[in-house]
Amino acid sequence: MENYDRYKTATAESYEKKGVMDYLVRIQSDRRLIPLIGGIKGKRILDVGLGTGRYTRLLLQANQVVGVDRNPHLCPFQIEVHRGDATQLAELVGAERFDIVFSTWMTEYLSPEQLSGFFRQAKMVLNDNGELMSTIISKYGFGFLYVTAAKLLRGIDKYNYTKERVVDMLREAGFADIEIINLNSWLYIPWAYMVVAR
Repeated sequence: MENYDRYKTATAESYEKKGVMDYLVRIQSDRRLIPLIGGIKGKRILDVGLGTGRYTRLLLQANQVVGVDRNPHLCPFQIEVHRGDATQLAELVGAERFDIVFSTWMTEYLSPEQLSGFFRQAKMVLNDNGELMSTIISKYGFGFLYVTAAKLLRGIDKYNYTKERVVDMLREAGFADIEIINLNSWLYIPWAYMVVAR
């Protein structure tokens, strides 16, 4: 996850500006994500890779939230944020257990081995009836273009995955009930999806 380290010197304010990708994919994705997040109430949530708290703000309205991020200085909220990454959850939170492990726009930094590790760690820190909610960049459409452009234009390694591969990884991690919610972009071109796994 070395490319995630580029946020070490960033500030929360630097991420408030909207770019081309916001208009092409993120705003459209938010039309699905925000109502889904707004419906979560009364849960204890581990927000992994919360960054500047774009969605954490919504979760905090009716839930108890603990964060994990390699760059906790980006979080503007007065909540507990563990410094670390998605492959260390059990070590970071100790005996704490959560109703939901939540993650948005972080898995693009995880290699296949790291993504499998994240899923295994999420299963370890969830309550018996807990669920993992995480966005994944698609292998197709704008997802393919996004990952390719990051490498060619900025030298940043990012990852995208087919739904089938992610489902296989989730099953290997011990999740049995898996739902996939498409987060299509402008003109419904594939971009990403959210997995909800129990």
